[in-house]
Amino acid sequence: MIFISFIIPHYNLPAPLVERCIRSIIGQKMTVESYEIIVVDDGSQQPPLWIEEKFPETHVKLIQAPHGGPGAARNRGIEEAQGRYLQFVDADDCLLHDTLAPCIELLHNEQPQILRIRYTVTHNNSPATVKPGPLKTGNTISGAQYMIQEHLSGSPCTYIFERDLATRHNVRFEPGVYHEDEEFNTKLHYYAKSLIDSNATVYNYCVRPDSITSNNNRQFEDKRINDLLALLERLTAFGNEHRETSNSIQRRGLAHKMTMLTVDTILNLMYDGRSAREIHHICTTRLQPLGLYPLPYAPYVFKYKIFRLFANHTAGLKILRLIIPRHKPPKK
Repeated sequence: MIFISFIIPHYNLPAPLVERCIRSIIGQKMTVESYEIIVVDDGSQQPPLWIEEKFPETHVKLIQAPHGGPGAARNRGIEEAQGRYLQFVDADDCLLHDTLAPCIELLHNEQPQILRIRYTVTHNNSPATVKPGPLKTGNTISGAQYMIQEHLSGSPCTYIFERDLATRHNVRFEPGVYHEDEEFNTKLHYYAKSLIDSNATVYNYCVRPDSITSNNNRQFEDKRINDLLALLERLTAFGNEHRETSNSIQRRGLAHKMTMLTVDTILNLMYDGRSAREIHHICTTRLQPLGLYPLPYAPYVFKYKIFRLFANHTAGLKILRLIIPRHKPPKK
């Protein structure tokens, strides 16, 4: 029986990167029959047909799909997967050598719906940085409680999750948009009744200057910001739709995540070079009707409290514009 399925979305990447990714999974201490690797090619100009020749094993599969973006590719992977648990791995990243076994054992023993992992970030040949910070939550909690206590990462590669959790609640990626992973992560954690935050460092992000997240052209930036605003609209509708059936922890977790996304929206407008007046206009016309602006008073981290004091009016935004850089810091 397949215990875990690894889903790798692929689009126009050099073969050595993809091979490194696949071999990093095969090299983990797992029996062949316990896992599968599903590479979903997202309509590449040259599909990686070499995968079937180089990896003839039945547990390595290549699926060709029309171009729809990484979200659509991951959705296809979810539909094709047979494992009880799923792990997304970007094709230009890899798993660290011999690190997954403790996680597999933990999944077998504790059976959480979500198991969060640590990861490293490498920029070219620079030393790897381990993220996130020190482990705070070791006991089993709900995904919503985790969203209250932690800043939920936007990456869908920083945790392993139960396939049934996504299929039962029909949690899928919104195709054709940026920030689709933020929505998927938020909804999945909202529904999860059991989550374990592991200290195991398993995943390695390899930041490339030509990756999607490093794109800085005007068309890309405009769409990215518009998609972020649309994401907040969809999550607001999601919260309103589930208000009667949700519990207080779920409502607080969702509110925390949406507040942090609102902060990210304001920051991205600043990185994009928008004026304080324009940022304030977008906040009052797009975010205020959703109940997300002005930023609410909340017992969050100190940085949030300071940011809120400045971000809730035009004069404060002008001061922030002098402090925050025009371009987003490089980050995967």
